[in-house]
Amino acid sequence: MDLFNVAHVIIGVLIGMAVEPMGRFALQGPDAAPHWVLSKISRAVVAVLMWGFVIFSATFGFEYTLYAVLEIAIGVFISYYLVRK
Repeated sequence: MDLFNVAHVIIGVLIGMAVEPMGRFALQGPDAAPHWVLSKISRAVVAVLMWGFVIFSATFGFEYTLYAVLEIAIGVFISYYLVRK
C-alpha cells in the first residue's frame, strides 16, 4: 500500500467526519450540532471539500470514486457513533 492511498483514505474519512454534523444540524436543529456548523460559510466549505474530493477521485477512475464515497460514509458513521457516547 503506497502513501497516496493511505492519505486518500485519511482525507476521505476526515471529510466524512466533518459532513456528519451538517446532517445533524439539518435534522435536529442548531442545539444538536457544534457551533461551527451554524456558519453558512463553514457549511459551504465542507460541501465544496466533499464534492471536490469526489471529483478529484473520479479523475483516477470509477473505482476511486466508489472508494471516495465509501470513505466519506465511513467518516460519517464514525462521527455519528462518537457523538452518541
